[in-house]
Amino acid sequence: MKERHLKVRLTHRDYYHKGLGHKGHPKTSQIILKGSWLEEAGFVIDTPLVVKVSKNQLLITPKS
Repeated sequence: MKERHLKVRLTHRDYYHKGLGHKGHPKTSQIILKGSWLEEAGFVIDTPLVVKVSKNQLLITPKS
């Protein structure tokens, strides 16, 4: 399995939270995955995904 080295980056939320109204653009984190390696790994354009979240781990798989 090949490794990719990425970084969690700072961004600003550009949507409203229901019930909280507009409180500016609060900071939030993001991870951007892009590159030809995604298709090489079987993740072609428009593939629906499932992300399973646990402590210090994300598992991304195609939705079945």
